Amino acid sequence: MQDTTPPKGSAPRWIKIVLGLSLAFNFAVIGLIGGAVLRHGDGKIAAARSSGFGAYGLPYMIALPRDDRRAVRRAVRSGVGVPDREARRALYRDVLATLRATPFDPSALAGAMSRQAETTIAVQKAAQGAWLEVVSDMSDAERSAYADAVEEVLRRGPKTRR
Repeated sequence: MQDTTPPKGSAPRWIKIVLGLSLAFNFAVIGLIGGAVLRHGDGKIAAARSSGFGAYGLPYMIALPRDDRRAVRRAVRSGVGVPDREARRALYRDVLATLRATPFDPSALAGAMSRQAETTIAVQKAAQGAWLEVVSDMSDAERSAYADAVEEVLRRGPKTRR
């Protein structure tokens, strides 16, 4: 007779799914934000060549004029509901502590990852709101030129800034 009960310590399927989705979302947003700030010394944005999850919002930022990119970044840094660096580090410490805990508690890890995902969403919403404000302030001609610039970034990658 075979024992069909799952081994002890195995997490329920829904927790594994939640953790997987949360991790994928975190990587996507981290890639987006990290890619926007990583640069080579020659002024090219390295992450723009990537086709990973983080590349989705990057063409919109690359195509913006330099002053508008700076305005979006400033707005995100000072945004209401956007946690500061120390708060984000504390979320990572929570996840690490949960990973090291004995006995391991998958639901505690899922909760820590959910809190981290909420933070990521807050940053993403702040960035989208700031970007939308910049685009809304453009004239019809500026928006049309901006759309052409986004299309160019999507077709050829980022242009070299001088």
